[in-house]
Amino acid sequence: MKRNTRLTLGMVLAALVVLSACLPSAGVFAASRLTFAGGPAGGAWYGLAGSIAEQIKTAFPDVLVTVIPGGGVGNPTLVETGKAQLGLTVAHLYQSARLGTDPYETVPAKHIRAVAEVGTSDMGLFLVKKSVPVNSIKELKEKKYPLRLTTTSKASTPALAAERLLNEYGITFAELQSWGGSVTFTSYADAVTLISDGHADAIIAPVVPAVVELTTKTAMKWLDPEESVVEKMAEKYGYAKNFIPKGKFVWAEKDGWTIGEPNVIIVRDDVPENVVYGIVKIICENPGIVQDWGTHHALFDPKNAWRNVGGPLHPGAERYFREKGWMK
Repeated sequence: MKRNTRLTLGMVLAALVVLSACLPSAGVFAASRLTFAGGPAGGAWYGLAGSIAEQIKTAFPDVLVTVIPGGGVGNPTLVETGKAQLGLTVAHLYQSARLGTDPYETVPAKHIRAVAEVGTSDMGLFLVKKSVPVNSIKELKEKKYPLRLTTTSKASTPALAAERLLNEYGITFAELQSWGGSVTFTSYADAVTLISDGHADAIIAPVVPAVVELTTKTAMKWLDPEESVVEKMAEKYGYAKNFIPKGKFVWAEKDGWTIGEPNVIIVRDDVPENVVYGIVKIICENPGIVQDWGTHHALFDPKNAWRNVGGPLHPGAERYFREKGWMK
């Protein structure tokens, strides 16, 4: 009897060892839940995350997917700490998070990987009402004009870009407030309402649907930075140098330059390879899911989605791109 008991126990333990080897990696995902950190409400990232989440639910019916508001700066930390398993950010911030450099000096990320690049955004676009008596960022500084500025949440890339852009002209948020102006960190939708209702004068943001809607209803002008300033920011922070031709947008009344950012999806490294493979397959074989979310996603190219991501790909993503023959 004792011998049979030992044999039975041994068989059970052996079976458990085999079973455990087949289970997903330990972590939040073990409960079949994925949290996807998008962008501020009313923005393209929030909508894009929602569209991808719906497709994940279809491909993996047993997985509960939740989309939460987020921002490019904060999302790498959310994913690293397991508060989210997927997130949207930009390539240079993914790189900074991995290296533990500004703005991630205290929390180097060891558990995030890239899924795909999903478009390059024109970032840091400084749009002000045409009625504001300022026609350049330099003039804003010279006049110490009490501008009522809006931008997105402090955990978002537009807010970081706004701060960095103004700093290049010797303007801090605190200094702007000392002139009698204000800085409001809010959602795109609320920023648009504030400007439309006369409670704010300007926004620094990418071209997202809410901003497009604003410019169709309110006369806005673009305070474009000098090319040398864009080049300096590209060298200092890793932004791209984007050219905006006259007429590309209703407020682009002349050729100009702005900083750009490759948008990337990142993921926890403990999300199973087959799930990440499936997510990349969904995105790349249905590119309209990405391309429909604004001008900076419209040129999404699946064949090049493995490039310019700012760091290593998740094994599931790399497997997909190699199988397609796009990544050698």
